[in-house]
Amino acid sequence: MWLCTVSNIFTLLFSFFEYNILMLLNPVTKVLLICFCGFLLSLSAPGYDLWLLAWIGLVPLFIVIYTSKDIKSCVFLSFLFGFSYNISYGNWFFSIHPLTWMGFSINQSLCLTMFLYTFSASLASLYFVLFSICTFYIKKLSTKYNKGIQNTFLISIIWIIIFNKLQSSKYILGTPWTLIEYSQYKNLFLIQISEYFGSTFISFLIVLVNLIISNFLIWLFNIQKIGNRLIPKEPGYLEELIGSSLIVIIIVSASFFYGVFLYKQNEPVFSSESKTICLLQGNLPAKHTRGPTLDLLAAKNTYSKLTNKNNASLFIAPEGSIPTVYNADRLTQTWVEELVKNKKTDIIGGTYFVNENYMLTNSAIVYSPILSMNHLSRYEKERLVPFGEYTPLSFLLPNFLKKLATSAIGKGFSEGKEKGLLEVSFCKVGLNICFESIYPAIVRKQAFKGANLLVNISDLSWYSSNFLKQQFLAFGVFRAIENRKHFIIASNSGISAFIDPTGKIKSQSIPNNQGVLIDWINPLYKTTFYSKYGW
Repeated sequence: MWLCTVSNIFTLLFSFFEYNILMLLNPVTKVLLICFCGFLLSLSAPGYDLWLLAWIGLVPLFIVIYTSKDIKSCVFLSFLFGFSYNISYGNWFFSIHPLTWMGFSINQSLCLTMFLYTFSASLASLYFVLFSICTFYIKKLSTKYNKGIQNTFLISIIWIIIFNKLQSSKYILGTPWTLIEYSQYKNLFLIQISEYFGSTFISFLIVLVNLIISNFLIWLFNIQKIGNRLIPKEPGYLEELIGSSLIVIIIVSASFFYGVFLYKQNEPVFSSESKTICLLQGNLPAKHTRGPTLDLLAAKNTYSKLTNKNNASLFIAPEGSIPTVYNADRLTQTWVEELVKNKKTDIIGGTYFVNENYMLTNSAIVYSPILSMNHLSRYEKERLVPFGEYTPLSFLLPNFLKKLATSAIGKGFSEGKEKGLLEVSFCKVGLNICFESIYPAIVRKQAFKGANLLVNISDLSWYSSNFLKQQFLAFGVFRAIENRKHFIIASNSGISAFIDPTGKIKSQSIPNNQGVLIDWINPLYKTTFYSKYGW
């Protein structure tokens, strides 16, 4: 009911938005309106879950781009739209405050949080600017004979190149967190097509629909102008719009109905090969696992208690659950060995490692006494969090900024080298740590190498907001469908979850609580089209 209400409000606002362009109201009104439209689009994000808004929320942006008569106003309004969208989507960022446990004063923490919050939103908004520039000039160079479906497809492809690919680049601090397709993580039938083309195809469909709607409304209200003179409607353009709309409707409908078939085809069934897995949610404070003074004893007591009360084929503990330099701490190694030998099970846990180059890495270990007496393997995190795990351009920044990446064990981490799959007694595991789940290429690569199970370990105790934790679920849903593997999230403060190969969230923990989550999975051997050929 309230979704329909919000949609009606958006429709009324949109009509008002078009009227403002038509009547050329003052710039302040336009600025406020475009910011509010960006905010409304953000309500489609996981956590807000008004997914329907994604299918119409980009229309105001496209109308601004299509009707702007100069590139400056186009760029300015596009940036404001993107900033409003990103600042609302990432509202959880501010919940990192206060950072007193890291040695910052209240005022320092507030200033630092505000800086990082606005910096990350501004950086993400630059992709809207780049997209608007490309679209503006495509529109400007078009003739009346090529404004139809060709341009619509071209602009949609440019969107996924900029937002899905360019925004993933580590060389420009790329963090593709606020991608529009994640709004559809509960729309399971439609997103099954990701098995073939990845989450980018859902983004492609959303942009297509928004473009068709915006083109139709521009034609309907005839709001394109040269100076103060309206441009006459082009003969035949309505027929062209109708033809384009039918093509898009067919593509979206085919994706949905084929998705129903794919969903049924990939539903897991409990069998003799099914294995029980236990996720350990320690809910330890961040200061115990990453602060200036680590508390290894508290971690050992917590995870000993959680494992003693439960049984499973595999225990999975979150990122930083063993807060020590593991390969330099023989006592902790012995503790892990005894923990699982007595229960005749395997364990995956987050810890820290000094690698062969004497560099500190954020890592995960697998200890499997069932495979062999001393079977130990590890994964080193490949993509690090800027400012949280390393300080980019550290030689240019003040020392107090570097404290965010500093802990009792070192002054930040180094990127891990690509390693093989981790192996437990019943399958091969593709593992990623924390926000690596937003990079489909990392997970896809592991699935292609033969992973039968995908696991994410994370520690979100830095943030008190549950919006962030809900968004992690959305990432996991898409990674599960793309590769048709069970995707498990083991999070220190929650939400821990089991996601099956259809993207259905089978079970999830209560956030900000200590406990366990137990469920079953099937080791799966299918390699999807996306796992083989995705980009």
